[in-house]
Amino acid sequence: MSEPIEEMADDMAEDAAGSIASPISGVSEALSAGASLLATANHLRARQIRRDVRVELPAYLLVQCSWFMAFGLQMVLFPYLITDANHLHMDGLALGLANMALSGPSVVFLLIGGVVAERADGKRLLVLLHLLAAVPALFLALFVTRGSLTYPAMIAYGLMIGTVGAFMMPARDSIVNEVVERRARVGSGVTLQLGVTLATMAQFVAQIAGLIVAGYADKVTRMPDWLGGFGVGPIPAEQLLAVQGGILALGAVFALWLAKGRQVRTGRKGLTAAFGDIAEGFNAVRADGKLWAMSALMFGVGIFVIGAFLVVLPIINRDVYGFGPDGIRDMFVTFWMGAFVSSVVLAIFKRIKRQGRLLLIAQFLGSSSILAMMWDIPHWAFLAIVFLWGLAAGISIAMSRAIVQDAAPKEKLARVLSIYQLGFMAGAPLGAAMMGALVDLFGPQKIAIVPASGMTLLILWMVFFTPVWNMKGSAWLAHREKA
Repeated sequence: MSEPIEEMADDMAEDAAGSIASPISGVSEALSAGASLLATANHLRARQIRRDVRVELPAYLLVQCSWFMAFGLQMVLFPYLITDANHLHMDGLALGLANMALSGPSVVFLLIGGVVAERADGKRLLVLLHLLAAVPALFLALFVTRGSLTYPAMIAYGLMIGTVGAFMMPARDSIVNEVVERRARVGSGVTLQLGVTLATMAQFVAQIAGLIVAGYADKVTRMPDWLGGFGVGPIPAEQLLAVQGGILALGAVFALWLAKGRQVRTGRKGLTAAFGDIAEGFNAVRADGKLWAMSALMFGVGIFVIGAFLVVLPIINRDVYGFGPDGIRDMFVTFWMGAFVSSVVLAIFKRIKRQGRLLLIAQFLGSSSILAMMWDIPHWAFLAIVFLWGLAAGISIAMSRAIVQDAAPKEKLARVLSIYQLGFMAGAPLGAAMMGALVDLFGPQKIAIVPASGMTLLILWMVFFTPVWNMKGSAWLAHREKA
């Protein structure tokens, strides 16, 4: 690791002072005083740089929290407004198609978003994207306030927020690599795996907060007797949508604390050159077995897991257990609480030897737990399964991100991340539409075998035909070499 900035500045000033001499009386003293002043200025500048660098990680985590708290609100409000009897009261297929509109733009724009993230000033890009993301939420709040909410308006919202998200994901996810790298230069011991895990933890905490608040939409929730039995809510859905827009706009303020970051120059210019940059990203993914395997895994997760998560669970909540937004809230909070717990445990272990093995085991356990939903089980047992699913998801998200961030060439990081995310986002709309149609045909419980069997087959392929099962984490290897 390079010397801390303060020590480097002091050494430079001492060298300058020691090399200055003059035969004219008084000049040497003046030059020495000037060198001393230079040393003081360098020292103060070094301290300022250290402060700026150290504030970046908290600022980045707040940007992460802003986006994902709004996302947590959206996770409840979006299916609630579509399926609730007091609003649109649509069926499973309509919900699946709406979720397809929400995630579909990423298939079109995510790769371009990766190129833009590498070429643009990351700080300004995040500010712009957060402001743009606030607009559709505020317009939706206006429609609900006026009582003019329509299904096409929900589709338009999904398309707009999905398009912004396609540019947001590679821009935000690639910056954590730079933040950790700059902290390392000033003597920080934060590893890339820990940086990714902290970002994942911030994501889960913010989503849980958004989910909890959104659960009070248009309905009073009574606390248990041991908490006093008081009621919370109802909070009008239009007010929650306005809060969602405000939180997204606040993320633009947090992004102002980030450094400008690196801007990659590939030697190509113009819009058509973006296709050459994208091709380079695909070549990088195809040339690395770990990157290719992670992208394929994310495609399977999008089809089998996210489809069930976005469509099947809300329909089970409504048709099997008879709950509204409070049930969606409890279900999603339970899931992300499980994910948060597993990410906290992962944060304790900064250097995991078998990241890929842990990832695949977690995916298998999470997929297998879905099978219990095929039978009539109490609501508490249903939530327990959702919690186990969340535990597995927390491990899967943190480990897959760490593997991709570590394996990707730094000069192609945003492009590789966009391809990795494309696997997830391309599978999600297909999975949502497929699960929506299957729910209407067979009911929400019987089709649990579809995501479970699909993921099991994919995991077996990963174990026997990719290097993921036997790979070793770079942080663990580096620590072993030092020891």
